[in-house]
Amino acid sequence: MTLKQAVKEVIKQNTTVCRYRPIKFIRMIENGEVKNLEGVISRLVSGPPKINTIIENLEKYKWEPILIEEFIAMYGFGLNNGVIREARLRTETIQKLRWSSQRN
Repeated sequence: MTLKQAVKEVIKQNTTVCRYRPIKFIRMIENGEVKNLEGVISRLVSGPPKINTIIENLEKYKWEPILIEEFIAMYGFGLNNGVIREARLRTETIQKLRWSSQRN
């Protein structure tokens, strides 16, 4: 899987399965066609944590949305270690919250 395929999968899965269209994400990456996709995604992930916004969207859409951080945590895509580390931390938080929400 490539980073471009991952961002397209985030859009597809969230739009079709969750009925959640991640408009800000789509605009930032120009629907996966932005010239410097790695740079844009790196800035998105390594920027200030938006975990509260992420959690709000996950709760609103029954914990189903998938995030680019989850793909980065799994595949790395050759991004720098700081971006991968942040993606893994966010993914770990998201997975714990999903798990605890299913138990309640």
